[in-house]
Amino acid sequence: MKLNRLRNIALLLMLVSFAVMYLGVFWPHTVLPFTLAAGFLILMWAIGIYFRVGAVSMRLPQVECPNCHRVTKMIGREDGCMYCGTPVHLPEEQQGPR
Repeated sequence: MKLNRLRNIALLLMLVSFAVMYLGVFWPHTVLPFTLAAGFLILMWAIGIYFRVGAVSMRLPQVECPNCHRVTKMIGREDGCMYCGTPVHLPEEQQGPR
């Protein structure tokens, strides 16, 4: 659930970056380079979030959801199922030292 939330934030940042760059066309031409640069920086930030989420999700533990019985990835000891949102707890044998 936390992974999906981060992916949604990155998608929203991408849409905001495109909107900022597009709105620069309607302002005076002296503002256009700044809006393009700001939109590009926001876009790079979103790509960085996508990259980080992808790298992190490769090494996350996978558990089966008790409600929908699908395999979901977890961040931390407690997370929500990516499919149904049910709270899922990491089994004791998969938990590391506190």
